[in-house]
Amino acid sequence: MIMGDRSRQSDELKDRVLGCMVGGAVGDALGFPVEFRTWNDIVNEYGEKGITRYKLASNGKALISDDTQMTLFTAAGLLLGMTRGYMRGIMGRPDTYCSYTYLDWLMTQKLTERPADDGMFTNGHTWLLDVPQLYSRRAPGNTCIMAIKAIKNGSEVKNDSCGCGGVMRTVPVALLCSIHQYAAGNKQYIDMMAAEAARITHKHPLGFLPSAVLNHLIMDIMDGEIVGSDRLAHAARQAIDALPEIVSEEDKGKTYHELWPKHVKRLQDIVMQAIDLAHTDIPDVKAIAQIGEGWTGHEALAISIYSAIKHADSFEDAVVSAVNHSGDSDSTGAICGNIMGCLLGCSRIPEYYTDKLELIDVTEEMATDLYTGCIISEYDPCDTPEKQRWERKYVDTRWK
Repeated sequence: MIMGDRSRQSDELKDRVLGCMVGGAVGDALGFPVEFRTWNDIVNEYGEKGITRYKLASNGKALISDDTQMTLFTAAGLLLGMTRGYMRGIMGRPDTYCSYTYLDWLMTQKLTERPADDGMFTNGHTWLLDVPQLYSRRAPGNTCIMAIKAIKNGSEVKNDSCGCGGVMRTVPVALLCSIHQYAAGNKQYIDMMAAEAARITHKHPLGFLPSAVLNHLIMDIMDGEIVGSDRLAHAARQAIDALPEIVSEEDKGKTYHELWPKHVKRLQDIVMQAIDLAHTDIPDVKAIAQIGEGWTGHEALAISIYSAIKHADSFEDAVVSAVNHSGDSDSTGAICGNIMGCLLGCSRIPEYYTDKLELIDVTEEMATDLYTGCIISEYDPCDTPEKQRWERKYVDTRWK
């Protein structure tokens, strides 16, 4: 199914897409230095408020982690699939193309630089392989590494991981499909796509179901009707209410509730706990400790939703809340940054968070491509620099 028209595009929507992608990278980079640190350790090093500004690397940049790396490769996979649809008139479900670009990400984790070849796609599927800074291991999750290695070897991916390595990377599904009206904007179908993008690597339901909830929430925000904490809390409730009825194409058309009732309820319960805690006066670090440490998909999502609702009017306050706890600070920061950046727009992200952010140019370029969508087709010659650029980036010559 080819994407719909672009009649819904506007400067506000573009600002939301940029905000979601850049905001995720900001939260990731802020939390990355304190991942694996206890709250006491964070306070001892950064003071009673915790980390509030970047800890810069030797190159003067705030480094992103595997969370932002994999988000970029997710976006590239979706755009690869979209472009195939425009160039061939046929495409699979967009999330299925992420398996190809995740293989490219795996290459960046195994090498220190791009191997020399005669053409961009000799050894990969995406232009991201031409970005030198991506050839760097930033604490990648073992589940992702092992799952993608299995895909490379033609083996079935087998694990029971409910880690947050799925939900941390899947927001591009909501952005692309919302802007370009994939599946006529059917949120529950697109929620399923986001879950399946996470399920490529994470096979426990609590490793991929959170992506469906986050997808629903981001698409609601993209609709432009959410302002303030009350509306955001209402949207989060709607997202978990929709979860049981989502139909899984991979499981013979059964609903999520039919397949995994206990896990659906666990996810609903923890998100409701986060919403309730956000309406109390309990200090953030104590409230977050009641939710968990964020290592699992459901905990990371719930912590992120808590911080976003508690601080819905301030990007900085929300991401600072989301990263300052014992646990997986970069992932909770990334997801919260996705939510807040989409909610408030890129224009509301403080400049001191964007100035020193590693690969912000690449993140903005990818966000712009998600917003623009494919600009070439099999019936339209690539006769402008813009079209030639798109063809170079998203046409896999092996598929011609």
